[in-house]
Amino acid sequence: MADNLYDIDSAMNMIKEDIIRELSECVSKQNKKLYYRQNSSNNLSFSDKTLD
Repeated sequence: MADNLYDIDSAMNMIKEDIIRELSECVSKQNKKLYYRQNSSNNLSFSDKTLD
């Protein structure tokens, strides 16, 4: 029984680590997209900025 609990705990920890890694990658990608979008809007002329 203890072996089964250890196996279950190990499997759940691996799943948790995978989920955390995937979420971290998604947040990182979103932050990069937001950063690039902000930088590109900073390069607009004044007349273009008023249209945003």
